Amino acid sequence: MAPSLFDFPVLHDTRPDDSTLPAFMVSTTRGFLPRQEPVVELPKEFAALESLLQRMPIKTLSGETGLLGTFTFGDTVLKELPDLSPEVEKYRDNLVVMNALYRDYSFLASAYLLEPCHERHMRGEEYGLGRQSLPRCIALPIVKVAEIAGFKPFMEYAGSYALFNYRLQDPSKGLEYDNLRLIRAFEAGLDPSSSEAGFVLVHIAMVKESGALVRGATDMLDACAARDRERFNEGLCTLVGGLSKVNAVMNTMWKRSKPNGYTSFRTFIFGITSQSMFPNGVMYEGVSEEPLSFRGESGANDSMIPMCDNLLQVQMPETPLTDILKDFRQYRPGNHREFLEAVRDSAQQSGVCEFAKGDAVSAALYLQALDQVRDFRWRHWCFTREYILKHTSHPTATGGSPIVTWLPNQLQAVLAQMAETYEYCKSIHGAHDIMEAANTQRETLQREVAKYCGERGVAAFPQHSRATPRAATMASRHAPKQDPAERRKGESALRRAADDHDELRILDELGLSDDTKPHVRLKTLLAGPADDTLPALVALVKERLAEGHGEALFDVGLEDNGDSMGFSTATWASALARMAAVCEQLQADYRLLLTRNVGGDGDVEVGPRDAKETGASGKMMLRQRPESVDAVIETRIAVVGNVDAGKSTMLGVLVKGGLDDGRGKARVNLFRHKHEMESGRTSSVGMEIMGFDSKGDIVTSTTAGRKLTWEEIGRRSAKVISFTDLAGHERYLRTTVFGLLSSEPNYCLLMVAANNGLVGMSKEHLGIALALNVPVMVCITKIDICPPQILEQTITQLTKILKSPGARKIPIFIKNKEECVNTATQFVSRRICPIFQVSNVTGHNLDLVRTFLNILPHHGNYDSSAPLEFHINDTFSVPFVGTVVSGVVKSGVIHAGDTILVGPDGLGQFTTTKVRSIERKRIQVPACSAGQSASLALRNVRRKDVRKGMVVLHKPDKPDAATGAPPNPKVYREFVAEVLILSHATTIKTKYQAMLHVGPVSQTCAIIDIDRQYIRTGDRAQVAFRFVQRPEYLTVGDRILFREGRTKGLGIVKRVGYDPKHPLNPELQRDQDKGRENQQDGKKVEAL
Repeated sequence: MAPSLFDFPVLHDTRPDDSTLPAFMVSTTRGFLPRQEPVVELPKEFAALESLLQRMPIKTLSGETGLLGTFTFGDTVLKELPDLSPEVEKYRDNLVVMNALYRDYSFLASAYLLEPCHERHMRGEEYGLGRQSLPRCIALPIVKVAEIAGFKPFMEYAGSYALFNYRLQDPSKGLEYDNLRLIRAFEAGLDPSSSEAGFVLVHIAMVKESGALVRGATDMLDACAARDRERFNEGLCTLVGGLSKVNAVMNTMWKRSKPNGYTSFRTFIFGITSQSMFPNGVMYEGVSEEPLSFRGESGANDSMIPMCDNLLQVQMPETPLTDILKDFRQYRPGNHREFLEAVRDSAQQSGVCEFAKGDAVSAALYLQALDQVRDFRWRHWCFTREYILKHTSHPTATGGSPIVTWLPNQLQAVLAQMAETYEYCKSIHGAHDIMEAANTQRETLQREVAKYCGERGVAAFPQHSRATPRAATMASRHAPKQDPAERRKGESALRRAADDHDELRILDELGLSDDTKPHVRLKTLLAGPADDTLPALVALVKERLAEGHGEALFDVGLEDNGDSMGFSTATWASALARMAAVCEQLQADYRLLLTRNVGGDGDVEVGPRDAKETGASGKMMLRQRPESVDAVIETRIAVVGNVDAGKSTMLGVLVKGGLDDGRGKARVNLFRHKHEMESGRTSSVGMEIMGFDSKGDIVTSTTAGRKLTWEEIGRRSAKVISFTDLAGHERYLRTTVFGLLSSEPNYCLLMVAANNGLVGMSKEHLGIALALNVPVMVCITKIDICPPQILEQTITQLTKILKSPGARKIPIFIKNKEECVNTATQFVSRRICPIFQVSNVTGHNLDLVRTFLNILPHHGNYDSSAPLEFHINDTFSVPFVGTVVSGVVKSGVIHAGDTILVGPDGLGQFTTTKVRSIERKRIQVPACSAGQSASLALRNVRRKDVRKGMVVLHKPDKPDAATGAPPNPKVYREFVAEVLILSHATTIKTKYQAMLHVGPVSQTCAIIDIDRQYIRTGDRAQVAFRFVQRPEYLTVGDRILFREGRTKGLGIVKRVGYDPKHPLNPELQRDQDKGRENQQDGKKVEAL
């Protein structure tokens, strides 16, 4: 029987005014976009919902901080939002309004469930748990509107977050990118220049081109059924042209959505399935007695590339990863699913693949179509590699898919089909070039996947078994269909298959970026005509330097995806000269760190990564010359470890130069007290600095034996490493904990003596650093005096502890310069833990430590635009200057001459004063901004009136309306925190007292309330604390650590202030009150 023509009802007239049709119907004009522009404003009955959504974003369109920015969204929802299910029924027949309500309720649900995870993420922590139940006021309406609109009751790609979430600024200009605006956003997406807006609007701009894909597909299927070769080829040309436009738009993601903005809103598009935030699913109150589970917003829910897979009959391997892909495809509009199934069935019936191979020209066009699909998926892999794999440790994607192997699973299938097709069109011009690029890409992909699988300790590609067309058809026909019952039950059994491949996410995060990609290939910028490409190269390097806070690493001779450019030594030399010219224009210097196949200096030349790699390449570090001390890059490192681990000796060797004599010569200059010199043990917090100039050289004296002062180092340096030398003896643990919390370290350097191992306070210090989420590096010292078997025991013990569930670190032993450079560039990932084996007597591997410190990237999140908050960690009285306080600017900017408030004192009051002058590294500067450490000279303040733990704030401009006086900043004696008990021999109840540390504050606290009767080791609980001595300045999100001798617990401030009328455990409070009443009644009876 002859195959029939493709008869799916694709729209040519989208009927935009007909509200009885679903919002999403496939058309030849708008493709997979909704058939009319989305509804922007909800009916008046939903005013409460509209009000919440407008106030929801982290930053609203007016620039004010929204409910998610103050972490009050969940509480506000419970107070203000009624159950609007009855109002939904009024609009049941208006499917377009139903889709708008589905969009808005899905935003509400995601924000409510994931707000706690966002709060932890903004503090630099892991996501932790989200809210485990959805209140009735959200659960009932979202289930109802989702069932009517044809979606699952959770955020989806097409129906809510992306394709139904835009409006036209000027309706007459249509769908041009600059005319698009978001309707809803989590972060700052209502601002069209924000990363969230770029992320979503690029997707819409891509799908805008999908009408050509639909036209090409329908023409191909009809032509194939009629065996019309000419029309079939025309359809293929239309398909290839549409895909090339989609890929061109996709490439703009690099500049539209920046990585540093992406992370703040990404938290809210996670789903429930396979996510650690919802280990048991989510309870939908009033809907189901069992937890429900759904996948999150994901680019895998798009219909363009899945349509191409079905049309071109791409044979996916029979693996659990492919099962996840099938499951994803159930999360799209019903009409899209039916269209994709119709395309699959028609292509199978007509034999599109075999018909294309029946003619060399058709096969060549078919190969081009496959190549465009490959290009699309390769771009996804590049986005993932650069902006996910290199910057995250969360194991799953927003949609719950694995990362390292999932997208390559589909990409490998396309590459395999291209190889088969090539045999039918070898003679056609251009086919060889396509396959040559594809084969090179296949090798690169295998190498990269093996690399990342090895780093993360997961299995590489599963065995691919090419399924037959009949098997693929049967599998698709038995795929689960979406219906209301399934929607309420949650996910299919494919979730279990996903759990077995718990690596990292890929496809659902199309647009992440850390480095802005140029429109012109990097190879062209480096080797093309200088007059044409030099300005673009200058702009690219300037942006890289800005993102790196004045320094950047640059690969010359390698593409952005890591492939070699194939430079000859002459071309390499020319490219290097061009980079030197760029640096000169930008007032920067460079230093070659590594070169391959270049020859020459053996200090930087390393072997090729692959025996087949012959192109010259190298890695260079660029650093701007600071115009003043203000622009000097500062990195703070806390040095910890057990007593006698060699901390002070190591710093003495690094900072002062020379080597140790084995008897403490190098450490003497670091000690501040006589008893420290006599005992050889640090008892106070010591500070030392080490400078690197713009060329990456260590700043030292030109006179042999002369030590530079801090002022000289600061003036001659472009980057300064500030070391905080902390005490290792248990007697001085309070001092060490204070130093760790008050110095706001960017990194932590743990010293371990090779002959002692990780003993004593080393584990305590490591635990504190991990609790503070500070990246940790390790130096194993004294290897010159340690027997080999003892060193091996130390390494085994250290590796075991770092890999343990409590630490979850990936230890990397640095043995050569190449490993040093590669590890330093990736050290912002908190999973990595570099380990050096050094000797301060022989100097073994000290050069690797210095190189590592030189390359170490900027780390830390600081907001200079926020109000000033300066934490005082030390006080001084300087002759002829007066009172001086030192500390770290946590947020904002402070200038010399500013009027400030210093406090609180014992009564909780603040003193008004002025900043006389500011110094950084003992050099006077006009201002100091967030993230920098400084010393402030205060006017008319006595030293006895300031103390460690106080804060410096800007004086408010406006007086208090009630009193007419300037408002006093709020301080608190009581607060509520979420705590984790690390270790305690017995149970902890109310009235328990311990030393509590929060930033530079160290004060005894008493527990006044707990959300249960008692807590013990391993428990996580809400606890109310009260400062025993005086109130302190606290903010929500501050990290706390409390100890009684050794560390007992850690936590996060959740609420400042405490209301006894609203106890943390009301039932326990009632029982206690009843017990007291019974006791009083008993006393009265006895008295009678």
